[in-house]
This record gives sequence, C-alpha cells and structure tokens, in this order.
Amino acid sequence: MDIRIRASLRGFLFFVCFASPLFVQTSSSVFAQDGKDLQTQTLIQQLLKEPEDSARENAAKALGKMGAEARAAIPALTEALKDRSASVRSSAAFALGQIGVEAKPAAPALGELLKDQNAWARGNAAFALGRVGGAKPYLSALIGLLKDPNENVRRDAADAIGRIGAEAKEAVPALIVLLKDKSGAARRYTAEALGRIGPEAKTAIPGLIESLKDQEFVVRTYSAYALRQIGMEAKEAVPIWTALLKDSHEHLRSYAGDALGEIGPEARAATPALIEALKDQDRFVRVSAAKGLGKMGAEAKTAVPPLIELLKDKEPLVRASAADALGRMGAEAKSAMPALAESQKDPATIVRLAATGAIGKIGSPETKQ
Repeated sequence: MDIRIRASLRGFLFFVCFASPLFVQTSSSVFAQDGKDLQTQTLIQQLLKEPEDSARENAAKALGKMGAEARAAIPALTEALKDRSASVRSSAAFALGQIGVEAKPAAPALGELLKDQNAWARGNAAFALGRVGGAKPYLSALIGLLKDPNENVRRDAADAIGRIGAEAKEAVPALIVLLKDKSGAARRYTAEALGRIGPEAKTAIPGLIESLKDQEFVVRTYSAYALRQIGMEAKEAVPIWTALLKDSHEHLRSYAGDALGEIGPEARAATPALIEALKDQDRFVRVSAAKGLGKMGAEAKTAVPPLIELLKDKEPLVRASAADALGRMGAEAKSAMPALAESQKDPATIVRLAATGAIGKIGSPETKQ
C-alpha cells in the first residue's frame, strides 16, 4: 500500500477513535473516575499516616463528603474509629454514616464507639449505625443513650432507633419519655422514630397527641406524622385532626385535612371544621379541605354550597379539587350542576376535566367515593 494512503488511513482511524463524541465522553468518565480514585487513596494515606490530628480529621471529613464514592476508604475509616484523637474518631464515624449501607461491615466498631467518653464520638457512632443499617444488634446500647447528658447524643440515638423500625418496639417506653426532652431536636427525632416503629408504638399515642401542642412546628409535624403511621381508631383520630385544622402553620392544617380524608365518611363530625378550612388563606389547606370533604361523600352534603362557591377560587388546583369533591357526593350535589357546567369553560384544563368528571358522577346512579 502506498505510504501516503497508509498515513491517511492512520489519520482517519485516529480521528474516528479519539475525536468521536463517544470516545470523548467515555474517556472523560474514565479520567474523572481515576481522579476520584486517586483522591480517595491520597485521603486514606493522610487519614492513616498524618501526624497532625487536624490533618487526619480533615481527611476523614473529606472522605465523608464523597459519600458512596469513598467506599474504598471503609477499612481505613473503621480503623480510624480507634484513633487517639476524639475529633478523628468522631469524624470517621460520621463519614461512615455518609457512605451509607456499603459501610455496614463497620457496624461492630461503631457499636464499640457508642461507649466512647467523647459525646461527639458517641453521637456520630449512633448516627452512622442508623445509616449503615447495622443498628439492631446495638438497640440496648442505643436505648441507654436516650438518657445521655448530651442532647445531640440523645437525638442521634433516637434517630438510629427509628431506622430499625418495628423491631425497635422495646425502645417505645424510653422514647415516650424523650418526647418531653428539653431539646427540640431530640423531641423531633423521637416523634419521627415512633412513627417509623409504627403500630407497635400505640402506647405512645397519648404522648404524641400532647406533642401536637409543642411550641416548635417541626415537633408538631413529626408528631402528626407518627400518629398517622401508628394508626388510630376513627373516634379517637377525628377530634385530633379537627383541632389541628386550626394550627398556626399551614402545612399542619393541610396535613390534618388529608388525614381526615383518609378516614372518610367516619370523619363526618369534622365537616363543619373542613367547611371553615375552605376559606383558609393557604391554597393547599383549601385543597386538602375540599379533598377531605369529597372523600366523605354524601355524608358531607352540607358542604355542597361552599364547594360551589369554591369553584370561583383564584387557584386552578383549588377549583379542580372543589369540582372533584362535588362529584364524589353524587346525587346530593345536583344543585352544583349549573356551576359545574360553567366550570367546563374554565381556562385551566385541570378544572375543565374535573368539572366534566363531576357532572358524570352526579348524573350516574352510583357514585364511587
């Protein structure tokens, strides 16, 4: 073959192989991964060999920020849990938690760290155990930490216990006590933990109901979440969610409307409160109130006039929710037919569709709720 042809062919092959988008993309990914691997190895060396405590601590923190991409550092971070420096032990534990479930082999060492004299180390060990999925064997130790003098340790212990789920039911009595902790963060994570334990935490219902009056919004929110996860009889739940419709925070008012809707016709005693909530200044509260009334079906027929009025709301989602609620009431909402026919001309597609669906339901012999 002519030398010039061979040269041209080599140039063409070089262009195809090295200048194509696929090669550029693939090589970029490879180089990026190589760079991360090199960074991980460098940080591992710093973590294990740097004489300065601060340098080892910073290495552990940097590895943690890499998350699961620092999986190669799990053995080194596990070893660092025995470091002479409390700040290094603490940072290594936190990093393992950030890596997540792939760091589960470190659980035994993290369990030992729950006994550390340093509060940050104990707290971060609990934090990590909850996130690597290895907390169950250390439940007794975690329950003990719910009485720790450091509020951050109590918080992290409650969080780790909650992540165990229903198998942590023996922790419920201690968690009930912690619902009254002076730390808002501890109370918040305690309420969430009880919710994660679920129906096995029924004995916590009175305490969680009391926590719905907590001065901190986030504690009230997770207490409400827990009550829904645990489950209550309708006769017990309806008064609680009805009262929550008047909470100072719109998210909780909306949450209460959703909860009443889940109960359905058995929540009919809440109809007046939900009708009042149709006037709430927050659109999502109005939406949840309309949906709640709709799910009660014909039992909430006294809401038909205010729902008809709600078809004129400025928010399309609210108008659509009102139309849907009227449809769910079936024949009891016949007086809404003219207004719904008008809503079929609404500029918002979601409203037109909801109005058409409602008209079909009201006109049918049987309406599903």
